[in-house]
Amino acid sequence: MYRENIYDVMNATGEKISTLVIPKNTGLKGYAWQVLKEAGLKLDDAKQAGRNKLKLGGLTLVLKRGEDIPQLVADYAAIRSEVVLGVTGDDLFDEFKFRVPKNTLQVENTYDWFDENARYFRPTLCFINMTGNVEDVPLESRIAINGKYELTSRAYLRGSPLTQGKKFAETTYSGDIELTVAEGTNDCCIDTVYTRKTLDENGLKVIQKIRFSDLVVISPLKKKKAFLER
Repeated sequence: MYRENIYDVMNATGEKISTLVIPKNTGLKGYAWQVLKEAGLKLDDAKQAGRNKLKLGGLTLVLKRGEDIPQLVADYAAIRSEVVLGVTGDDLFDEFKFRVPKNTLQVENTYDWFDENARYFRPTLCFINMTGNVEDVPLESRIAINGKYELTSRAYLRGSPLTQGKKFAETTYSGDIELTVAEGTNDCCIDTVYTRKTLDENGLKVIQKIRFSDLVVISPLKKKKAFLER
């Protein structure tokens, strides 16, 4: 699979990029780092340069949780007047855009996610219950939501034809979301499916695939463009 060289992506911004923010989450890090290596970033040669920082030649690599990367890229621009690029999941970036609708970030490049070991070949946000049938979701239902995708999930519940006429009592969790359904605490949940191992372990089924995820390289350069257009 073709991977555009990450240095070409940085150069295409027209800015001197000396900092790249990359994921440190266990799951996201594994695939993101693999893709970055394929895109020309020699991460195996990077040297420790402090807590959650690596140096690779003249490039500083800042390690942050994927869900925090969009805000960090925005903060660098707003507070330090520094253009840095971030690499994260486009699902996490879209969640950030729900939370901060007036953000100034833009996508510089997208790397398709393809993993033949993944159930749907990439991370997939899903609507889940015990049977896989939406008819078995009560009209007044308790639903567990992954906190990383809280606003994305709420938008789905409001807009999907499958959920119309149902009233959801939402509880947000940071982990073990599917287990709350298996144990009967919640009637259904919205969570990311990757290998499907936890689904099978908990005896759960997917009602509907909500969205897939790829990797994006983001920058704060929309702010500069907007300034120039005033």
